[in-house]
Amino acid sequence: MQRYIVIATCIVLISLSCSKQKSVNTSFLTSKLDSLFEIEHRKNRFDGTVVIGTKDTIIYKKSIGISNRIWNIPMQIDHRFDICSINKSFIAALILIAVEEGKLSLNDHLTDHINTYSYSGEFNHNITIHNLLSHTSGLPDYGQVHPNLSKNKHLKFKRKHFDNTEYIDFISKIPAVSDPNQQFYYSNFAYHLLIIILEDLYQLPFSKLLEQKITKPLKLEHTFSTSDNRIVFEHVVEGYNYNEATNDWMRNQFIDLTLGRRIFSSAEDLYRWGKEMSSPVLFNDKQIELMQTNHLSEINLEISYGYGWVVFDGEKQYRIGDIGIDKKYIIHGGATEGYKSMLINIENGEYIIAFLANTGDQTNELDLAKKITALLYTTENEN
Repeated sequence: MQRYIVIATCIVLISLSCSKQKSVNTSFLTSKLDSLFEIEHRKNRFDGTVVIGTKDTIIYKKSIGISNRIWNIPMQIDHRFDICSINKSFIAALILIAVEEGKLSLNDHLTDHINTYSYSGEFNHNITIHNLLSHTSGLPDYGQVHPNLSKNKHLKFKRKHFDNTEYIDFISKIPAVSDPNQQFYYSNFAYHLLIIILEDLYQLPFSKLLEQKITKPLKLEHTFSTSDNRIVFEHVVEGYNYNEATNDWMRNQFIDLTLGRRIFSSAEDLYRWGKEMSSPVLFNDKQIELMQTNHLSEINLEISYGYGWVVFDGEKQYRIGDIGIDKKYIIHGGATEGYKSMLINIENGEYIIAFLANTGDQTNELDLAKKITALLYTTENEN
C-alpha cells in the first residue's frame, strides 16, 4: 500500500511539474511576442491585432496602437479590419460549397455562367471555374487597367461604382495576359467574377451568402461583407498610410465597396477560420484537400497555389509566401490602401497565426510573419 502511495505522489509531482513548465513556456513566449510587437509599433510598422494559437487553443492575443486617429480610439482585440486578399479563401470555400450542393462544377466554363450578361469585350471560352480559383485563367489584374484609372494606386478605378453587368463588361474589355492553363497570373478580377457567379447561383448578395454559409455556422461574429459605403458597422478600424515627408499619418482615401465585395473581420475570427482548415466543422475532407492542394505543379515550379491559399509542402521553398520554415503550411496575406493582413496554418494546426494592421505600407506582412514564426519555434527549442 505504501508503495502505491509513493507512486501516486510521484505522478502528481510530475504532473504539477509539467503544468508549471507549460505555464513558464507560455509566459516566456508572451514576453518575446510582446517585445516584438512593441518594437514594431514604436517604429511605426504595426498598429493592429494579432491572435496566435494551435488547433486546440489560443496561446497569444494582443492589440496595440490606434484604431481611429481622429478620435484617438485605442485598438481593441475585437476590432474589425478589411482583410484584403484573405477574402479569397472565403470565396473559394463558398465555391466549393456550391459544388457540393450541385450548383456548379469546377470544370464549368466561365462563359456559361455569364451568358445572360451583355458585354462588349470577350472572355476565353476555355476558362473554367478551376482556372479562376487557381489563378490560371489568363485573366488580367489591376496592372492591366487603363493608365487613366491606374494613377495614384488605382484611385480612380477604386472609386468607380459598378453593378454586376457593368463590372463584367469592364473586365471583358481588358486584354487577357495569356490563354488559360499556360501560367500562374494572380488575378483579383478572376475572384470578383466568382463572386458574381455565386450571387447568380443563389440569387443572394454576397454579404448574405457569406453570412448564411460560413459566418453563422462557424460563429464568426465579427466577420461581415458589405458593398454599401453608407452602412455603419461597429468597431471597424480606419486604414492609414504614413507620409514620411511630413511625418503624418494620412487617412485612407475613399474606395467604393462594390469593388470585389470586401470582407471585414477580427484577428480572432481569422484564427477560427484558419482553425477550420485543420479541424473542419463545416467542410469535408475533399473540400479541404482541394483548397490545400497545389494546382500549379504542371505549369509552375516556383509558385504553389491551391484554392484561395498559397500552399507549402514542407520540401520546396516557393517564391510567394515563404516564411523560412521547412514545414507544411498554408498562407495568405493581403494589402489594400491602409490595411495589411496575414493568416497562416502551420502543420495542420501546430500553429495558427492571424494578424491585421491599419498601418498600410509601413507594415511588411511577410517579414512580420517570419519574425513571429521564428519566435514560436526558437522559444520551443529554448525551453
